[in-house]
Amino acid sequence: MGIFDTRALRRIPPRTLRPGGERSVAVARDGIAPMSAGLDSMVGLTYRYLQQFLRTGANGAVDGWSAPSVRAGADAEPTILDRLFDAERYPGEAFDATVEPDPRRIVRAFTSDVGIEETDVVGVSAPSSQLFDELFYALFDSLGRSGAVLTTKYPASDVRRRLSETDPVVLDCTPGAETDGGVDASSGVAEPLRCGDLTSIGVAAQRATNRVATADEAGTFAISTVTQLRSHHDAGSLDRFLHELVGQWRNLGLGGLVHVPPADPDGDGQCFGSAHFDYVVEIASERQAVVARVRGKSDVEPTWRAVGTPTAISESTSNRRRAADGNR
Repeated sequence: MGIFDTRALRRIPPRTLRPGGERSVAVARDGIAPMSAGLDSMVGLTYRYLQQFLRTGANGAVDGWSAPSVRAGADAEPTILDRLFDAERYPGEAFDATVEPDPRRIVRAFTSDVGIEETDVVGVSAPSSQLFDELFYALFDSLGRSGAVLTTKYPASDVRRRLSETDPVVLDCTPGAETDGGVDASSGVAEPLRCGDLTSIGVAAQRATNRVATADEAGTFAISTVTQLRSHHDAGSLDRFLHELVGQWRNLGLGGLVHVPPADPDGDGQCFGSAHFDYVVEIASERQAVVARVRGKSDVEPTWRAVGTPTAISESTSNRRRAADGNR
């Protein structure tokens, strides 16, 4: 059942459940303006629920739970739990959303809350594991813009499977990829991209950048992940690579998301490449909760925000794999 306390939900009277075919929209009645136009009501309310009831410490650890507020009288403002049930599109949706909230959905509300702009170049500091790879692509998807993805870990088919809102240009640098975006420096012949050849990657990335910039709507360029590139290149070479590529994005008005390793806890607290980014989004998992914060953004405090539980990702990923195996 995850870490979320369901007792408050069980206190909600059955009459608040809505028929399965009836769609309702929650109206902000707490004086807080909607996070963004088009943000799903259930997603936005679940995010607010997590921020209201889940307490996180300065290091991102989950400290405990505060008690849900209870309506004091007939004329009192409805609690956030009441509003969650008012936003249900089918019975039990609010229960599922708050017991094991899927961070891939809630990251959209986080993006709106911290104000990631279209042209921001953002470092995403997180381990290179299944959980955080899923969240990186969910963050890219949440921006709602197309663009390009330079992938060093998952083949192009897997990248597209993770994206539901966007259809980016994919530069596949994984071993065995058949992408013809690379260019051999000596012959000028197009070759498959390889993580070990920064020159070919740079040429392909510049070509993709120009393609995205000339589209009807400028997009976001994503790199996932720098961890694989670091196994082939020294820090100085990668730093120069990021400098050149990010400079192209800025000149052409593109946004950027770059998945980089977490900061060294024994170092200065800065993640790799942070000098090239506008700010850094850190994502971590503590005590079965996924939390995120922004560091270096002028108008946002570096406060950890709850964005879900990793259980939701692991279970849905396992179900997806079982379904895929059954179709073979």
